[in-house]
Amino acid sequence: MSRNTRALRTSAALATAAVALAGATVTSLPAPAHAAVTLDCTGGPITIDDSTEDYTLTGACSAVILNGSNLTVSLASATTVMVTGANVDVVATGALGPVVVTGSNSSVTATAAPTARVEASNVDLRIPALDRAVLIGSNNKLVADQGAKAKVKGANNRVKYRALGKVVVRGANNTVKVRTGKTKVRVKGANNVVRVHRRADAPRR
Repeated sequence: MSRNTRALRTSAALATAAVALAGATVTSLPAPAHAAVTLDCTGGPITIDDSTEDYTLTGACSAVILNGSNLTVSLASATTVMVTGANVDVVATGALGPVVVTGSNSSVTATAAPTARVEASNVDLRIPALDRAVLIGSNNKLVADQGAKAKVKGANNRVKYRALGKVVVRGANNTVKVRTGKTKVRVKGANNVVRVHRRADAPRR
């Protein structure tokens, strides 16, 4: 067999293999599941500075400080929670102490908390038993069952309570809804919508 004949056959074989690969279905293997990092709160306060992680906190948590971004944190309870990083989701199966959120695009879910203060935007709070709340910023959302006072300062914030003793609104385009009970209302700004079951400070007819 001549050298030219062998070269032609080799080229033909390579071309056939290329056509076969082009028609084949390539199946990619699934990426391994991202395992949550488990931290024990028993030793004292927990501070998380890392980003883009899932954390599970165990034990009796005291102060939990979340400085990192793109975090998901699960825990049972804590004496206080502070969120300074952005895109942080906190889910507590029990009650929390005071909650402070200064990182935008974050959320906190818990069964109860005495106070919650938000100084950011696009924050979602879902705490059924929340006595006092302060929302400073824009596009924040609060859903609660019962509380004593809520203060809203900024724009495009939304607050929903089943029962609330007092609400103070300063800003524009904010919405507050209270389904039952009597509520004292103070509003200043444009295009705010405050709907309560009954105003406690309404003049008698």
